[in-house]
Amino acid sequence: MNRGRTDLQTAVFETTWGSLSIAAGARGVAACRLPAAPGTPRPLQVLRVRIPRGAKAVLRQAVDFVRAVIEGRAPGKCPALDEAALGGAPEFRRSVWTALRKIPRGRTLTYSGLAGLAGHPRAARAAGSACGANPLPLFIPCHRAVAANGDLGGFSAGLAWKTRLLTGEGAWR
Repeated sequence: MNRGRTDLQTAVFETTWGSLSIAAGARGVAACRLPAAPGTPRPLQVLRVRIPRGAKAVLRQAVDFVRAVIEGRAPGKCPALDEAALGGAPEFRRSVWTALRKIPRGRTLTYSGLAGLAGHPRAARAAGSACGANPLPLFIPCHRAVAANGDLGGFSAGLAWKTRLLTGEGAWR
């Protein structure tokens, strides 16, 4: 997760669905890894959080943000994101990730609508692919993009995650 960077600190959430990790450094949140959703549905709960001693403020803010998201509470202001984590992506993906951050909590937008918001109204499928390539799920809310027919669409860590996140925001049945 740290890709050779020595300034990154990592926090690990032990949950009923497995280990979730986030890494942050001086430039902001650099990584977020979700465990695959379980095959059999069970409640998502945080069992414990391991934070390194002397954790920097941005990592502590990221931990508070993720805990609120998992618990279905309004997380407050998103911590700074490390642009280097996004920097190698093509401009189209970056435009979709920027558009995703404009979708309010508790709302969804179709992949087609997302493509339009990103300035590429005819690129719904590519917008879906950009969501799947999102390196910072939870911080860049790709779970808020849904299929035009009202279905969830996809999610990199599994549909149980997407359902849980949208339900926690009051945006899904």
